[in-house]
Amino acid sequence: MAEIIISPKKKRLFDLPHYICVNDKVLGVMKGGPVHIQMPVGMYKITVRSAFKFIESSVVVDVEEGKVNTVAFSDREKIWNVIFNIDIVFWLVKRFINVGAPWDTIYEIISNGFFAIWLMRVWIIRKHYFKIEVILQSNTQL
Repeated sequence: MAEIIISPKKKRLFDLPHYICVNDKVLGVMKGGPVHIQMPVGMYKITVRSAFKFIESSVVVDVEEGKVNTVAFSDREKIWNVIFNIDIVFWLVKRFINVGAPWDTIYEIISNGFFAIWLMRVWIIRKHYFKIEVILQSNTQL
């Protein structure tokens, strides 16, 4: 038996749950910390799927005796997260302060435009949403 460790690259304040699949069969739900799986020797397709089931990424892992495979994943949305955080701040400010005629319309067009572009991008990359890196290490506990 060998070990596969599946973990996010970064720990976040609000981690969303992820489904972990091996050979297209759901093993369970991961939230936050790493998952350790004991597997027999062989080739396996490891899939990390978002809580939104159409967003996922897969990698083929060759499991060898006496080796530990670490599968680290992260999302590709760093720039979009910054844009949406700025948008949320403007949205909150707009709820308390009356901005006025032309600026209110300009904000709505820009905000909805970014949202539409983001939705199209997520739909296009939905099968390659996560960046996955496989690290092979020898097991020193033998």
